[in-house]
Amino acid sequence: MSISEIADNKWEVQAAKPPVSTVPAIFQILLIASFAAVFVWILQFSVIGIFGAKRDTMADNYGKMGSEAAAKKE
Repeated sequence: MSISEIADNKWEVQAAKPPVSTVPAIFQILLIASFAAVFVWILQFSVIGIFGAKRDTMADNYGKMGSEAAAKKE
């Protein structure tokens, strides 16, 4: 193995290690973690809305509405 191959292997080993010890790298990890936390938070409320308790809203009762109130005035 030549000296240039050894130097190339050392460079590849150093390049394969993520730089997690610098301040910008730590901030980048925290930023990605905060985006992931917001995504999980939104997804949590979406799942609660889909599979949560059924609410009886005015929109749900629209088909049951009739014109009985108008008929009583006459």
